[in-house]
Amino acid sequence: MKIGNSFYAMSNPLCEHTMSSIILRPDSGLRGLLTRKYRAEPDIAYPLNRKASIKDIVESVGIPHTEISAILKSGKEIPFSSIPVPGDVFGLCGFVPGTDVTKPTLLRPAPLSGTAFAADINVGKLAKLLRMAGFDTWYDSGADEVECVEVAATQGRILLSRSRDLLKRENVTWGRLVREQQPARQLAEVINLYGLQGELKPFTRCLECNTLLDPVEKTQIIDRLRPLTRMYYHSFKTCPDCRRIYWKGSHYQRMVKMLRGICRLMSAEMPTHTLQL
Repeated sequence: MKIGNSFYAMSNPLCEHTMSSIILRPDSGLRGLLTRKYRAEPDIAYPLNRKASIKDIVESVGIPHTEISAILKSGKEIPFSSIPVPGDVFGLCGFVPGTDVTKPTLLRPAPLSGTAFAADINVGKLAKLLRMAGFDTWYDSGADEVECVEVAATQGRILLSRSRDLLKRENVTWGRLVREQQPARQLAEVINLYGLQGELKPFTRCLECNTLLDPVEKTQIIDRLRPLTRMYYHSFKTCPDCRRIYWKGSHYQRMVKMLRGICRLMSAEMPTHTLQL
C-alpha cells in the first residue's frame, strides 16, 4: 500500500501542485500577455508561497488588471480583492469587442459616464488619430506617468498605453494595453474594442489641444491665411483655445483616405455626411 501511494504521487505532479498552488486559466485574448514562463501550458499552476490578492497574482504573471473583465471561481464572479487558497481554480476573462464602459460590473462598480481617453507618450500618434476621428482624447507629450494616471482617474478616462507597468498602477481603473504597433491599426483596435464604429465624428476636434472646433467666417481670419489658401478655400473651422485654423486642403484628403482605410480594417463604413470640416 505504501509503495502504491508513493508511486501514485510521483506519477501525478499536478496533484501535488494543486495542494500548494492555484490554477489560472486565462482566455485566448489574455494568453499573449503572459510572461514567457507561463505561455506554454493552458493551465498555470501558480505556487502559493505568500498571501496575496488574486489581482496581485494575475499581475505577477504579466497581465495588467486593466485587461481583466471578470474573474471566475466555480462559475461565479469574484472581486480583485479575493484571497486565493490552495486548490482554487480561476478563469480569467478579457474584454471583448463592443465593451460598454458605461455599465457597472463587479470589478468596476463605478462605470464611466462616457467613452473618453487619456494617452501616454508611447501612443502619442494614436492620440492624434483619435482626435482626428472625433474622440475626446487627453494627451500631453511632456506629461510623466503620474500625471497620465491622475488625469485618467480624475477625469474618468480610459488610459491607453503600451506600458504594462503603467497600467498595473493601483489607481488605474480603466485602461488598455494597446496590442497593435502601427497607429492606424491601433485606432481600429480601440474603436473595435469599445464599439465606437457608429460614433466617429471626424474633424470636429483640434488635433493639437483636443478642443471642439467652431465654424468661422473667412472674413474673420482672412488676415491669417496664406495667399493660395485665401484664394482657393472658403470653408474654415478654428480652435477657440489655441486658435489654429482648419480647412479642406491636401492634408484633409490624406486624413479622409486614412480614416476610410481604418474603417475597412473594422469592416465598417464611414458615413460621408460625417466628413464635414
